[in-house]
Amino acid sequence: MVLKTVDFSQFLSDNSAIPYDVTFEVVEEVYDEFTYEKFELDRKTVQAHKMLLSAASPVFRSQFYGKMKSNQNYFEIKETKIKAFDLFIQIIYGVENLSLDISDMFEILDLADFYIIEPIKVKMIDAIKNEMNFENLKTIADAAATYIHHEQLAKNMLKNCGKFLQNNLRSSNQIIEFLQDELMEPELIDQILDIKCDNCEYFECKDGLYAIFPENKPLRPGVRVTKWVRTGPRIDVYECTVASVTLATVHPMS
Repeated sequence: MVLKTVDFSQFLSDNSAIPYDVTFEVVEEVYDEFTYEKFELDRKTVQAHKMLLSAASPVFRSQFYGKMKSNQNYFEIKETKIKAFDLFIQIIYGVENLSLDISDMFEILDLADFYIIEPIKVKMIDAIKNEMNFENLKTIADAAATYIHHEQLAKNMLKNCGKFLQNNLRSSNQIIEFLQDELMEPELIDQILDIKCDNCEYFECKDGLYAIFPENKPLRPGVRVTKWVRTGPRIDVYECTVASVTLATVHPMS
């Protein structure tokens, strides 16, 4: 109970009453565009406390205290940016109101996924979603598709892109036109249009966006959406409004 009132960020200062007991050497690398080989761009030392990191992450806990624990107090970190790892550690310690750009958010999201820290993953996903606009949507979608290593995490991010467009454009044709104007790959467009509702397991269909309707699964209460499903020569219309479900068959015009 008392621990909830402790400001752990106070222990990040160099004159902290609790000395650091682990050091990370963060090595930032870049690719040579001609040889495609990595070379070191910069490096920085980031210090922390094993106990606090282990309390936040099962990966750190296993690394420091598990059966295969390492007895060393120095670790080299690659495959991330120095700024991102530094911010990641600060967030673990509870530092608030950090200045993050979209690139930082994706780097921290990737770190949180690797170290299995769900609250930070959720925090970064929400932050990216809140920063999303028409100008940066392509950047976010490209980063989600090529940068995030966790497949489901990437799908969730692309889903957010799709729902942003669905909420801000009038029709599926406008959505597709926007994505094509942004010169997105057809495969990426298909992933963005794979939109699901937050309230149920069904695809949320709007303005002619067709999707497959799962069979033999009841709609959940509280869902307000009309679902159109093409099944061979006909279109089935499923409408759910607070658990009131109607089913009709619409024969397409020949």
